Amino acid sequence: MILPPSVLVAWLLFAAPPPEVPVAIPTPEAAVAAAAAAAAGKTDFTGTWKLDLAASDSLDEMLAAQGASWVERKAAGSIVVTQKVAHKAEGIEVCVESSFKHACNLVKIGAGWEEKSGDKGKAKSRTDWSPDGKAVITTSEISLQDGKSAQLVVTRTLEDEGKTTVQLIELKIKDGKSCKARRVLRTQ
Repeated sequence: MILPPSVLVAWLLFAAPPPEVPVAIPTPEAAVAAAAAAAAGKTDFTGTWKLDLAASDSLDEMLAAQGASWVERKAAGSIVVTQKVAHKAEGIEVCVESSFKHACNLVKIGAGWEEKSGDKGKAKSRTDWSPDGKAVITTSEISLQDGKSAQLVVTRTLEDEGKTTVQLIELKIKDGKSCKARRVLRTQ
């Protein structure tokens, strides 16, 4: 499963597995799912979140390790994205808006490993709640441009009394190299 750097850049920015799905209109079912998650002791990520570039780590090292070009790395370092998150019965829907793209992805939680294909590549991913229900963790098995196997782990948590979403991103390359970045999104 080889993904081109552009797909990996999008993945890191959006922290949701491909492919794109049509934009969904929020429904009462989303409110029920969010309430059910809260009642089960799970964190409710529902809301609109804007990336705070000044508070976030650079993705440059991580993207370089994945084979992204200088242009792709610089673009990723300057793009501000807005995420609209809604709980659904099957997981969490993440709709991402930026100056160049608008896409929604349903992140299924607890569904086991899924292979997803898009027009630019494939990935094997799974998303689960942390044991304490405070974090959503997406683990993806990927192949880099140079053919090396890697694991991309994105852990999403809430901080600052629910006003900040933090995404901890770690790329673990099978040759032993590891890159980490922290992305901070503020409620809108």
